Amino acid sequence: MPTLSVKLPEETKQRIQSLAKSQGTTAHAVMVSAIEGALEKEEHRNTLVAAALRARNGVLTSGGVFEGKKFGDYLKAKVRGGKSKRPAEVPFKNFIGGS
Repeated sequence: MPTLSVKLPEETKQRIQSLAKSQGTTAHAVMVSAIEGALEKEEHRNTLVAAALRARNGVLTSGGVFEGKKFGDYLKAKVRGGKSKRPAEVPFKNFIGGS
């Protein structure tokens, strides 16, 4: 396994050692777990941001959006097994003060 040298403040080092001791593990294991957790969190965030940007681009390209309440009512009806007509898209400019 490759190694990586990280300079930590003494207080952080002590916190890691204290946590490792309380968990019956090593400081190395605590650091690996913390890094893995931080990476997963940030990768998930990046995925969400990318999806949001794709959605934004879709709205800007199509110019259409759904009214929140109408679309929410539609989804609730679908989940309950009822028949519901998908609401029509409305121009995005109606929601941003355009004319």
